Amino acid sequence: MITARVALVAALLVGLQLAGTAAEAQYADASDVAPALRPAVTAYRQGDMAAAEQALRAQRSPDAEAWLGAILIERGAAAEGLRLVQHAADSGSSEGLHRLALVYAQGEAGQPRNDQRAVELFTKAAELGNRRAQTNLGLLYLRGQGVPRDLVQARAWLEKAAAGDDPYALYALGRAMEESAPPAMADATRAVDLFRRAAEKGHPLAAVRYGMALAEGVGVRKDPPAGHRWLVRAQESGVPEAALALGDIAVRMPAQRDKAANEKALKLALAWYEVAAKGGVPSAQFKLANAYLGGVGVPRDAAQAQQWYNRAAQQGLDDAQQALGVMLVNGMAGTTDPVEGYKWLLLAERGGRPEATSAREKLTDKVSDRDRRRAEALAQAFQPIPEQRNESQPGLMAPRR
Repeated sequence: MITARVALVAALLVGLQLAGTAAEAQYADASDVAPALRPAVTAYRQGDMAAAEQALRAQRSPDAEAWLGAILIERGAAAEGLRLVQHAADSGSSEGLHRLALVYAQGEAGQPRNDQRAVELFTKAAELGNRRAQTNLGLLYLRGQGVPRDLVQARAWLEKAAAGDDPYALYALGRAMEESAPPAMADATRAVDLFRRAAEKGHPLAAVRYGMALAEGVGVRKDPPAGHRWLVRAQESGVPEAALALGDIAVRMPAQRDKAANEKALKLALAWYEVAAKGGVPSAQFKLANAYLGGVGVPRDAAQAQQWYNRAAQQGLDDAQQALGVMLVNGMAGTTDPVEGYKWLLLAERGGRPEATSAREKLTDKVSDRDRRRAEALAQAFQPIPEQRNESQPGLMAPRR
C-alpha cells in the first residue's frame, strides 16, 4: 500500500509550477504622494473616479496633471489624458515621467509599446525619488526588458524603492534576491525576510512565498504549521497558487501504514488542487487531470481528465498538451480527433517534451497528409490563453498604484 501510494503521489507531482503572479502595490493612505494630493489619490485608489477627477482639476500642479491624466486614460479619454501626462513630464514632474513611462511600457493611450523609451523615463523619475518608478525600473532590469538584464542594477533600484517599506517593492526585491547571476548571488535568507515583511503588510503573493519557505525550511527554520497558516491566508485573499502549494504539501506527507490516513491525505491534496484548478492555475489543472485519468483519490473519469488537460493545454502547459494529444489520438474519452491530437503533440514537442515526438511519429500511417497539414497550421497559429495573470517575474505596477 505504501509503495502504491508513493507511485500515485509521484504522478500527481508531475509539472510542479508556481506562478509569479503580480499583485499591485498598496498605498491605502496615499502616503506616497504630496499631502495636497492625498484626498484625490485616495479617492482614485478606492474607485471613486468622479471625486478624484473633480479634486485634481481644482489643483494646478504638474503632479496633479499627471494623476488626472492617468484617470482620463483609464476611463477612455486617451487624447486628453496623454496630453496632460506629457505636459506634466515636460514640466519635470516625477509622477508625470512615471506615468508617461507606463504608457510606453504597456502600450497605452494609443501609443505603441516602446520599452527603451519606458526605461529612459522610469530612470528620470526614479532619479527624482519616485519609488514606484524605482520599483518598475528595477523590474525592467530584472527582466531584461528594454535594457540588458542586470541583476545588480535591478537590486540597487529595488533596494531604494523598498526603503519606504512598500509591500510591493519588498516583494519585488525578494524575487530579485532569489535570482542568481554573477557577480550577484542568490540569498534565500534575505529573500524570505523580505517576503515576510511584505506578507505582514498584506501582500498575498509574498504570503505564498513566505508560507512555502516555512513549510520547506528554505532560508528560514522549517515550521510547517506556520507555513500552512500563511498559505491559507493567501488562498483566502484570492491567490489560487496558494491552493496549489497547499495541495503539494498534502500530497508530500509521508506515507502511513494506515490506509485511511493515506486516502485522507490524497483527498485533501485533490481538494486543494481543485480550488487552484478552478482558479486558473495550469499545473493544478494538470494534476487534477492526472488524478481523474488514473483514478487517484477520485473515481476514474477520462472525460473529466480530458477537460482539465484541455484547460491547461490552452494555457500553454506542454505536459498537458502531450497528455491531451495522446487522449485525442487514442479516443480515451470516447472521441477520437487525430487532427487535434496531432496538433497538441506538435506543440508539446516544441515545448521540449521528447515523448511527444515518438507519440506523433506513431501517427504517420494513421493521419492523412491533408490532416497533418491542417494540424501543423493549427499548431503554428496557436497562442496560449492564460486564465489568469501569470508571469515569471512580478509585473509592472498598474497605473492606479
